[in-house]
Amino acid sequence: MTEKTNQLKKVGSLASKEVFSTKNLVLISLLSAVAYVLMLLHLPFKFIGFLELEFSDVPAIIGGILYGPAVGIIVELIKNLIKAITATTTGGVGEFANFVICSAFVLPGSLLFRRMKGKGRAFVSFSIATISMTVIGGLVNYFIMIPLYAKVFGGMDAVIGVSSQMIPAIKDLGTIVLFGITPFNIVKGIILGIVSWYIYKPLRSRI
Repeated sequence: MTEKTNQLKKVGSLASKEVFSTKNLVLISLLSAVAYVLMLLHLPFKFIGFLELEFSDVPAIIGGILYGPAVGIIVELIKNLIKAITATTTGGVGEFANFVICSAFVLPGSLLFRRMKGKGRAFVSFSIATISMTVIGGLVNYFIMIPLYAKVFGGMDAVIGVSSQMIPAIKDLGTIVLFGITPFNIVKGIILGIVSWYIYKPLRSRI
């Protein structure tokens, strides 16, 4: 037991050193900066009043694929911390939600992509990542994020009212998740997967 424990500690130590090597620290800083800038670029509309499609997760996905899932998660954390400190419009609620939900895409997506072989690995990896993000996003929004968001922005009735203007079938918290959050995350996952794949393809031969 002692030898196995020592071996596990050595493996963990080596993995930690690899993640926090000088090269990776520079890479993480660069990817986080790009992700933060992309996070500040806004489309002229928001889905059901507060959901916005943006591409700041792409650098995290690329980092996760090339250098391991830990790098992708750290990029997600840094970009959201910076945004929460410098430019939040949601009192940090949106940034926390973004980190949790998007990490649910980055972690399985990059992990599976690195471990799988063959032409279909991108499709399988990003499909599972999209399912993961959709499920986690639904649960987190239902139990935590939308109730917190409602407290910041005038109550649940106000959130339901704004959401129902775009989707009349939305009547309560459950239908916000069912008809708003879930389809949004599915579409977002598909787009992130496609964009990440076409950015990764030219990079893989150069890095």
